[in-house]
Amino acid sequence: MALLLALFALLLLSAIGLFMVMASDTETRIDANYGSNLRSYYAARSGLEEVRDRIKYPSTSSPDGLADLLPQDVPGNTGGVLYVLNPASGETVDPADPTNPYFDDQLCHDYNSGVAAKDTRCTVLPSTPNWMLPSQNSAVAGTPLGYKWIRINMKTNRIADPYFVDQTGTSVPLDTRVCWDGQSEQLSPGGINPACDANGMQTVYMLTSLAATAQSGIPNGSRKLLRFEVVAPSIRPPGALTMGAAGSMPVLGSTGIPAIALDGRPHTLDGKLATSGSCSAIAPLATDSTTGSMQLEQALDLVRKNIVDKANTSCKADGSGLNGNDCPPGLWWVRGTNSYTRFITSPSSTSGSGGSSDGGSSGSDGGDGGHDHHKDPTGIANTSDCDPANPACYTNLDLSAPELFATSAVTGVNVPVVAVPPDRIAPFTGGLGNQSDASVYQPGSASIVNNGIKAVNELVNTSIDQPNYFTVSSASLAASYGTSTNPAVVVITDDTLSLQNNPVGLSGYGVLVIPSALEITNATLRWNGIVVIKSSGGHVTINSGATGFINGALLLQPGAALNLQNNSGGFRLTYSCEAIDLPFGAKPFRIISTAETSF
Repeated sequence: MALLLALFALLLLSAIGLFMVMASDTETRIDANYGSNLRSYYAARSGLEEVRDRIKYPSTSSPDGLADLLPQDVPGNTGGVLYVLNPASGETVDPADPTNPYFDDQLCHDYNSGVAAKDTRCTVLPSTPNWMLPSQNSAVAGTPLGYKWIRINMKTNRIADPYFVDQTGTSVPLDTRVCWDGQSEQLSPGGINPACDANGMQTVYMLTSLAATAQSGIPNGSRKLLRFEVVAPSIRPPGALTMGAAGSMPVLGSTGIPAIALDGRPHTLDGKLATSGSCSAIAPLATDSTTGSMQLEQALDLVRKNIVDKANTSCKADGSGLNGNDCPPGLWWVRGTNSYTRFITSPSSTSGSGGSSDGGSSGSDGGDGGHDHHKDPTGIANTSDCDPANPACYTNLDLSAPELFATSAVTGVNVPVVAVPPDRIAPFTGGLGNQSDASVYQPGSASIVNNGIKAVNELVNTSIDQPNYFTVSSASLAASYGTSTNPAVVVITDDTLSLQNNPVGLSGYGVLVIPSALEITNATLRWNGIVVIKSSGGHVTINSGATGFINGALLLQPGAALNLQNNSGGFRLTYSCEAIDLPFGAKPFRIISTAETSF
């Protein structure tokens, strides 16, 4: 009996020991799997952080930069995907090869592949030629991170899920780009093709990272697919000069050709026209309301009328002066070389005293001497100064024509042949707007303007107590603030920054914040970056003798007034995404959301 009990006890102890061994082995496997899974997670995360850092600077400034290599189209289209590869020694990583162990089996859900279910592995690739940009390599040398590849592509409505709908509640195309207005996501207006940065917003990019610690046949292997949704910290205003909701009627010029020029084409930090586009052209003027758009269009038509009136009362057909006035080349180009003037400013084409060979006229009727060229082709009585349907109506004068700033001219057929210096720009030029006047753009959402200004204010608030942050009064202004490598944030403490009779004036790089008003008369302002008028009751007044430029963007809070009365000096407002990005340069791309996908 004692022997049986001893044997039974021995068997029981053996079973307990065996169970403990098995449990220990299971715990070891669990721990190994957890560790492998954790390593894969952080390996994928490290790849996302590496690329998030690299996309904020271009390859021209650093061999590891990616900012100028990013996709410019949606996934599935030509050049819509960029991969950053990180193979181990002797390993081949090819996310576009279905036979490769690191094939991208999630990509098909980001374009119109026909694969509906998002919880299944992809087996297809885009059929579009050159759908993938040339792959880049990991920037980390010597201590390789554990990820295998990072994919960069634009976010579209297809990826959003739940999908965006338009303001009427109607679903929009799934491949419509998703943009960032400074505070929230918006759909790019017009469908797939319009770029975000031409519409007052930044492109939202998806960063997808694959990490795998081991493949099939190797124990304790794991695979992680993580995603970041990121956007640049900077802003993209919809216009070189962007106004909020309508304030008082803007004044964009007085008699004759305005010396002030607004150019929405991208410029470099030195103010030259950019030869390679880091961003899209934008409209010269933008506002966030229908009333504001109408006011800007009326103001632009008034500029056209003033130019035509000045040309018709100052120039003869041969380019000589009229009525004791000078006839500069730009005005002669507007007047034309025919006996009748090119443009009229009244509904009647016969009420003037024109018709002579010198093209003389009295008043604003254009004096065409009864030529049918100026007859209203519609035959309908005009309700305005002249019918815009008439090609000769002053409203059809192209304010984006550089000939307005011509420096010399000789006679020609219909118009003189003029010479324009290569560095001169037209009064209002840039990307086409979306209003009846192509110089005006109105964002689809009013929040775009407000959120852009909020993003700038956030930058200013986070710069307090930094060495490059300055609060100064008009009386204590230094001549210059910041540099191209160390931009400044300058906050004016007076309500009005008044630059009067000061040829040295103010210059700088970064952000210039003005509480209420900016006034320049016979003085110079040279600013590269962003100028913000914070008060809704503020104004910008650029008077005679103002020289210099704002190279970047001018933002006016809703309700702020605009008065550009410059008749001499040649003040310029040029759009520069490079200058706008400068004060945001130290900030990384913003992470909007994160996700983990595992198959």
